[in-house]
Amino acid sequence: MTTPTIIACALWLVTLWRLPSIRHSHKQRSLALTLAALAAAMTLEVPGIKAAINDHVGITGVPPLLKHLLGVTSAAYLLDFVIAVVRPQGLARRTRITAIGTTLPLMLAFYALANWLPGGAVRVGEGKRAIYPVLYMAVFTLYIGVAMIVATWLFLGGVRHSRTTLGKAGLVLLGLGTMLGSLYALQRIGFVAVQLSTGAENRELEDLLSTNLKQLAILSIALGVCLPPLSVAVEYVASWNTLRRLQPLWRQLTEAAPYVVLSASIAKRRIPFRLERCVIEIEDAGLALREYVSEELYERARSFAQRSDVSGTEIDVVAEASWLSVAAQTAPTGVQLKGVTYPPLGVTGRGRASEIAWLRAVSRAYSSSPVVAEFSRQEDPSANVLAASSERPSRRGN
Repeated sequence: MTTPTIIACALWLVTLWRLPSIRHSHKQRSLALTLAALAAAMTLEVPGIKAAINDHVGITGVPPLLKHLLGVTSAAYLLDFVIAVVRPQGLARRTRITAIGTTLPLMLAFYALANWLPGGAVRVGEGKRAIYPVLYMAVFTLYIGVAMIVATWLFLGGVRHSRTTLGKAGLVLLGLGTMLGSLYALQRIGFVAVQLSTGAENRELEDLLSTNLKQLAILSIALGVCLPPLSVAVEYVASWNTLRRLQPLWRQLTEAAPYVVLSASIAKRRIPFRLERCVIEIEDAGLALREYVSEELYERARSFAQRSDVSGTEIDVVAEASWLSVAAQTAPTGVQLKGVTYPPLGVTGRGRASEIAWLRAVSRAYSSSPVVAEFSRQEDPSANVLAASSERPSRRGN
């Protein structure tokens, strides 16, 4: 199997993967059409398909023409995509429409007028119409070069705004692909300029550079396109794993305070939304259960954790899991403490990532820490209530 065949197959797979998203938004539609145009262009480089087209139409220059038209079309859609992502307010829309609306007809006109020499649709012709292949090449490479330079600037400029590592990597790969596309256009211009000025040709070197730059650019763009959706999948799996780890804590706390559970149902597949709701209900349950214990019990839990050789970084986690466990045991009595300072909630004042990490640690300690289990056994809820009633009143910490 030849390299063009492998690349064409890979591009068609990516295209089919992204095709369902074509109806979601303007940027997704532009991306899907970019991939489809690239896949079709690379298909025209497959030897068997190229030969079949030449045999069918009887003109050897048709596959290169179609390939170049598709290349310009894919560049236009890719530029449209990156603008939708990085500059949603738009960028030179009328200029871009005018450019593509001028480039495609000019390429067709210059191709039809050219007197081609053997070797494809980018060679200088001969006789009175020798200028038209040059004009054809100039229009093609000028559009590709400018579009790829602008796309490179936008892709690389948008890296710092991406939220995820995979998203940043995807934009870098897309920027690298468009940069290679710019180099592809520049080297084509360079070889034609040398041929026009000196008459010298080096077709082997030109073909080698053109093929490698083009294939590397397409592969880089295809990989860059795959990474942002992969980032979404990674986030989805991470949310599912976090939800799974928080559910034991959620189950214990909401059994003790069932009134904090929201009544609206959520589809099981909506993992991020279910995780958000789980976190909210755990926090609400914690606020409700604080009213069954005092800060003094929390301090006893910290002291117990320290005496039990819990590591310094885990003391606060084990202490919170301990008082939550005691509060969950006390809640069925219905006797809330009045006039006491309530334990602090460790989740308060944290950023999103820190909040999730804290709740996961508390859930793990609540479910599996022998220190939490032992402290809960030692703290008799009924004795707690009696002891708290004799405490000196202080500020209410709700």
